[in-house]
Amino acid sequence: MQQPEILSIVERLIPAYQADDFNYLLSQMTEGEPPSVKILVKIELNRVMASCTKSIDLRGRVQGECREYQLDGLKHWLDDVAFNAYHKNTQKFGSYTEGVWEALCNTRNNFRVMSQNNKASLNHVPATSTEFDVEPITMGYDLKRRENRLRVISQIEIQLANDQLVHAVTVDISPSGAKFKVPTAFDYKLGEIVQVSFIELSQNCPIAELAQPFSYRIVGIDESHENDAVRFLRLLCLNHSTVIEEVITYCLESEIKKTRHDNQDKVIRTRTRGYEHAYLKHTCNLPIFFSGNELKMVLVTDNNLPIWQYWHDERNQPMLSNLFNKERMSMLTAPGMRGCSNVLYSFKHEHQGRELFFSMMMPEADRELRHLFWHVGARKKSWKAFRLSIFELSDEEKELLAEQRNDIDVETDRLTHCGFLQEIADLSASKDYLLCEKPRIATSELNPFRHALKASSTPACVYFDAQSRRNEPRFIFKSPIEVILSDQVITGKTIDISKRGVSIQLDKPLSIRAGELCHLNFKELQLYDKSIPLSKIPYQVVRVSSDNTQIQLMMDGNSQLLKTVTFFGRLIEHNKEKLNQKHELLPSNGILESLHNILLDKMVSTPLFIEKRGANLRPKVIGVNYPLLPHLMLLAKLGQEKSFSMDPIYKGRTNTLLATPMKRIVGSAPQYHELYISAAKFGTRIQSLETKLSSEFESTKLRLLFIKKAQMMGEFYALRICGTPVFDPVTALLRKDLDELLEISLYQARSIEKEITSICGYGEITDITEEVLIRLELTQ
Repeated sequence: MQQPEILSIVERLIPAYQADDFNYLLSQMTEGEPPSVKILVKIELNRVMASCTKSIDLRGRVQGECREYQLDGLKHWLDDVAFNAYHKNTQKFGSYTEGVWEALCNTRNNFRVMSQNNKASLNHVPATSTEFDVEPITMGYDLKRRENRLRVISQIEIQLANDQLVHAVTVDISPSGAKFKVPTAFDYKLGEIVQVSFIELSQNCPIAELAQPFSYRIVGIDESHENDAVRFLRLLCLNHSTVIEEVITYCLESEIKKTRHDNQDKVIRTRTRGYEHAYLKHTCNLPIFFSGNELKMVLVTDNNLPIWQYWHDERNQPMLSNLFNKERMSMLTAPGMRGCSNVLYSFKHEHQGRELFFSMMMPEADRELRHLFWHVGARKKSWKAFRLSIFELSDEEKELLAEQRNDIDVETDRLTHCGFLQEIADLSASKDYLLCEKPRIATSELNPFRHALKASSTPACVYFDAQSRRNEPRFIFKSPIEVILSDQVITGKTIDISKRGVSIQLDKPLSIRAGELCHLNFKELQLYDKSIPLSKIPYQVVRVSSDNTQIQLMMDGNSQLLKTVTFFGRLIEHNKEKLNQKHELLPSNGILESLHNILLDKMVSTPLFIEKRGANLRPKVIGVNYPLLPHLMLLAKLGQEKSFSMDPIYKGRTNTLLATPMKRIVGSAPQYHELYISAAKFGTRIQSLETKLSSEFESTKLRLLFIKKAQMMGEFYALRICGTPVFDPVTALLRKDLDELLEISLYQARSIEKEITSICGYGEITDITEEVLIRLELTQ
């Protein structure tokens, strides 16, 4: 019998080594073999099961950082892989034996083993460059906590509910909770109560109570994207004592240490919040806030403005509130439901000069009716698919809003829910919705999905920054005018004016749409200066009131009107003391701070911040929340060390996904692309990865084959990638944070300001896998 066969028998007999029927099992497994085989198996078993007293020092021998551990009375220097292997093998061999020692000296990331196997990496993942590696920043991870949290690496012992003893390491601790790094060799359960002994801290701190075990409840289990040998536990302390607080105070015993610790927290917090502010100022999703079933407020940015404008009718009046009817909201805000998400399809239909809105949420129709909606809607230019996510505000969040000074004409203390409206498909994907057969039912069946012509409410529209967005100041000014439209002439008066704009009140309704051109005759002003033609100035309609009597207009951008613009500028300047400026309602920093805190832990897409390196644009920072979404875990495993690799998305596509969308053109809308990912995996390890933009497929048939193959071989993801330029990433809130940091460190404040202002592009990654599979009818 060959040596590999002998070792195979030894491996199978290890669990039975101490059993009473060991000799019988040995005889059975070596039956028919020469007596020498039985002797060799027994010799090898006795060798690997012999108790071991040798310490292990893997520093410089493995691919990974090593730290000192005190295990079963012996000191070892182990990395995470060997640490996990220790637990696995001590369970297998029953104690620390020669077999355990050999296993730890031959882990898969040992340089000698890797050299023998001719392998260049630990995880066996496809080779990736670091050109598109980005730094992850945890969004909403605010270091300005109610309690102090100490980052400390210290060995602990955890006794699980099934009495298993786990050696682990602290990541950080606070009086009410902790985060521990633990080996994956054990089964951890959410909600499980464990006993934790701080064995290393108790030796170094003169606090007697620290020697006693502490009760903790596991509230979160996070995978490590860097190493599959460890996990991270988030725990809540169940002991109501001040011991941990005393430990933190002791560790920060000197005023210098405490100041350094606090200042470092402030620096990290300011930098993180800089990216958080930039995300909320540039997000392509539309944040929405409700009081019960009624839409009360929306937060607009330059990038989500197209979604907000989409829900405006032919008079440019907001009709978004009709999207949230009582039946739909009762489904989305059922009592006890903290959050939910649904796909919603919509289109607009022109009828007798009115713009009619149609919308359908997935649960509201059966498959046949949904197909009819697709066939009717996907043929229109206004076709859209949205994801609607609604979250119930916690009592703490409601209190936070109620405490703030209200400057935006919204009863923030009455808000009960918040959410996001995300666009996940548009006209470019419309052909996918026409692949199914059109049902033979009348289109009148879609009438229940038509919105009312009158808005149920008008939500406040708030820009996420306490800065005015008006190009020109407006002044209250009343003067008689005439509106000339075709052969109609209607009298009225001005409400307010600016150099290029005017709001008017008509004496009787005028049937006119937003975007139309009309002419104004300023009868009274013409008398002041007859050299300038003020009797027929062309204006474009911006907004019309629901009763068609109030109209906002903007002067047509014509070089021939420069004299007219100059006249209005001179009129305003000479009468500034008499004219009252119409101030814009701006949110206070307090309200924005509250909204900031509420929205960040409810992120429904992944922000990406782009910088310019030389002549090229490259992603720099990615904003994440933990636990990571599956597609982000994929990117994290491909990254080097703690970074995420954007290679699968951007490599070979920098012109399409970065350079073109991020050209610095003022007023440019975000550009979107669909990316398909096929990941073949063996266990948790990535064997191969293939990505394609939907536009890169030569035919729909090849695209369908790609998805089916991905589903069969491993995992399939569909991502919607957005790109848009950034002109001013600094917000009023960041300016306030930087001013506070200036008192501590001028250098750090300037460094963070320089880093944030270097952001020249913004991207957003949205997982649309489920919706793509539904529209292509490939759900498994």
